[in-house]
Amino acid sequence: MKNFIYLVQGESRLVQEYLPLANRNNADAIFLTYDEAIKEAFFFPNSTWAQGRNKLLEMARAKGEYLYYIFCDDDIAFQTGGWDEFENYLLALKPAIAVPVFSSKTKDTPIKWLDFQTFLTNDEQLMAFHYEVVRDSIVLPYQNQFDDIHWWASCDIQEVLIQNFYFSSSIQLNKIEVLNECRLRYNDSKIKREASIERVNGWLSEQFIKEYKNTSKLVIQQLVLWRTLCFFLGRYIFSNSSSYHVSEYSIKNILMPESEMLEQYLKHNSKEENF
Repeated sequence: MKNFIYLVQGESRLVQEYLPLANRNNADAIFLTYDEAIKEAFFFPNSTWAQGRNKLLEMARAKGEYLYYIFCDDDIAFQTGGWDEFENYLLALKPAIAVPVFSSKTKDTPIKWLDFQTFLTNDEQLMAFHYEVVRDSIVLPYQNQFDDIHWWASCDIQEVLIQNFYFSSSIQLNKIEVLNECRLRYNDSKIKREASIERVNGWLSEQFIKEYKNTSKLVIQQLVLWRTLCFFLGRYIFSNSSSYHVSEYSIKNILMPESEMLEQYLKHNSKEENF
């Protein structure tokens, strides 16, 4: 098993800047473009953001299993840290999910004296998923049924799923900060954004037996500190807590019996067993 596979999508002219990721040690890379075909990338014309990521995931899983699946948009720039630091943290801490600090969304969340911490909200531009999270098929593949309303809908859903299923084992790397350089493709109207939030909240309410953890609340430092301590203890003291797998029993205790999420989970995992 290689440590990493990089999964990058975007405009052809920007994706080409990421091609060197394929040459990193102990890593593979798959690239996808939606506007023009280039020989180094899979061409998925006019695909949405979520469709592109799901296609990359599908192709990555067909190649084999990796320790971490690293998704990346085409328009990021490291303010602090870089690919080496990102990989080193993944190998040292081995979280379920890891994200850097994002100057556009989470720059005010880091607790200054912590190199890493858990998080209550995240940006999707750069994310690393442990192979057990990928296997579970809960936060991935992306829910893309609301793409026609707003592309952020799939992000909103994933954030809620992370907080409900992997909240104590997902971390933000405070020493790595990423700048988002361009959002022109996704500049949708405020009306469409508000409509997507309403639809997503309604859909999520139909999925969970109890009220789900909402990621839109303000970050509470005490809660982040407590979660971070639990993560640290789990990783370094209790060796029997090294698995991130969410059991079917736990899934059924959280999701409604008739929920679309549970149906998708059971369907996918039955295929995995047959395979």
